[in-house]
Amino acid sequence: MRRYFATLLLLAAIGPQVVTAQRAIPDDNLAYPVLINLTDCSSNIATIKASGFFLDTGLVVYLVTARHVLFNESEHVQPNHARPLQCKKAELLSYSKDPKDKQQNHFQLDLQNLNEAGKVKAHATHDVAAVQVGVPRTAIKPGASGIWDILPGVQVIHHTPSGPVSVSMEGVKKLSEVLTPDDIYVFGYPSSIGMQQSPQIDYASPLIRKGIVSGINDANKTIVLDCLTFQGNSGGPVLEVTRQAFGTEFRIIGVVSQYVPVTETWINTTLSYYNLQIHNSGYSIAEPMDMVLELVGQ
Repeated sequence: MRRYFATLLLLAAIGPQVVTAQRAIPDDNLAYPVLINLTDCSSNIATIKASGFFLDTGLVVYLVTARHVLFNESEHVQPNHARPLQCKKAELLSYSKDPKDKQQNHFQLDLQNLNEAGKVKAHATHDVAAVQVGVPRTAIKPGASGIWDILPGVQVIHHTPSGPVSVSMEGVKKLSEVLTPDDIYVFGYPSSIGMQQSPQIDYASPLIRKGIVSGINDANKTIVLDCLTFQGNSGGPVLEVTRQAFGTEFRIIGVVSQYVPVTETWINTTLSYYNLQIHNSGYSIAEPMDMVLELVGQ
């Protein structure tokens, strides 16, 4: 009993402890996703919305996204011929590395101009694309700070004091290092969900979804995620969380490409009628960063 009271007195003397809440991922990782608004499109759609992220190689800054976001995949491309762009212009929105700063980084891209200058690259066999948008100032002058030097065809409308957040080469993981079933986070702008005339979400703010690495498709060299994705998520980054003896590691492992569908066919043999229904299985496919590194290394 005396020991019990002594413990209470000790706790009272120490007083209440303030515990600082900590995010499941680093603060600046929240600013990885970039909202891509494509305009001046060849299709009847006025605007196409998708996701992407900035990759800083140390020498060049790229906007990385899915190939089908920027290029018309419906047209057959002859060998050694360039794929046609889906839209001529793009508007990019991203946030500051400080979650409390609600300002946006706002850029406009002349995709047609950049494409003609050879600054837009599409992988020949995988669903990834990269647009060269700038040069890090540290590549020009070591120790320099601030937003990167932009290229012709890129216009800065506004940028936050700290500028946009880029994924560094140290923040990338290759397919051979991806572990099943590590936790993953998918970042992006799923513009197809909800009802825009009565919005339940802010379509200008990214959403995060948590899942796991479900498996690796060795034949296709892709990553299978146990995580729902929707139209608008295409091109967004996939962050893997690996817990090791010395701490937790957060690295980008891939680019969201597509969801895995479930198909159901109902057949009425009497009336020779059938109905095909396609549902979202909850699994998604991500292209590994190997394909992005291969692309930007060309």
